Amino acid sequence: MNWDDLKIFLAIAQTKGLKKAAYKLGMHHTSCARRIKHLETQLGAKLFDRLPGGYTLTPAGEALHAAAGKIQDEVDAIECDLTGKDTRLEGDICVTIPNGMATHLLMPDIADFMALYPDVHVEINMTYAFRDLARREADVAIRYTDNPPDSLAGEKVGRVFCSAYASTHYLKTHDPLNTPQACHWLGWGDGANHLQWPEKTKYPDIPVRGNMYSDVLQLSAVKAHMGIASLPCYIGDREEGIVRIPQAEAVPKDWVWVLAHKDMMSNARVRTFMATLSDAFAHHKDLLEGNSKA
Repeated sequence: MNWDDLKIFLAIAQTKGLKKAAYKLGMHHTSCARRIKHLETQLGAKLFDRLPGGYTLTPAGEALHAAAGKIQDEVDAIECDLTGKDTRLEGDICVTIPNGMATHLLMPDIADFMALYPDVHVEINMTYAFRDLARREADVAIRYTDNPPDSLAGEKVGRVFCSAYASTHYLKTHDPLNTPQACHWLGWGDGANHLQWPEKTKYPDIPVRGNMYSDVLQLSAVKAHMGIASLPCYIGDREEGIVRIPQAEAVPKDWVWVLAHKDMMSNARVRTFMATLSDAFAHHKDLLEGNSKA
């Protein structure tokens, strides 16, 4: 039995889709389909039911999943242990960062790190989803969280403050205080999420319109004069043509942690990269807290 085939099997079981699994593994979906078909033929058992809603494990697939999952855990533990002992400032490092934080705050700091350590190759994965550090989906994660998992180690590096922003052009024809019904918030998620936005309660009569699941998308919409968005101050305060709406203040929201799996904390490049990020957040403290426009 080929371990690469088992990795494809595990990816499909996790994502419940052939194309999603192929994307995760960096493969073409037809190759994944061919390898799974070969594995089923080799085992003489059907592993998935191909349903309209996705791939579902059969009883035989469930049994294989339990066994293959244990093997995967052992392989991951060995890789973490060996990589964690690496003392060289060279090699690859993957960091997962929320979109806006990568594009509007930390990119110059990461560029400085790469210039200082030319033998370290940094892969940046911009996402709000949590990556599994134990399975080496990323080496370092910047996460919005109050309580990191016990399996991770790192440092609380700051707190993001947010406020309500609109374009100066939009505010020439829209008055959030006196005619709120003529304005609208740019939506992000369901109604429960909307109520949690900083400064939302100051403007209870402004309706919500649309859904844009990214602070970068929200910023683009604000710049296109589509409405009002709750944005991190480090984005909104530095963007030309964007201002806080009347009476909006900087409101504390998410704590930020720089994290790695505990087994990776002795890895030289991981440790050095995390220290660089920690220094960067200390340098950007005023931007994060909405106290600086520069």
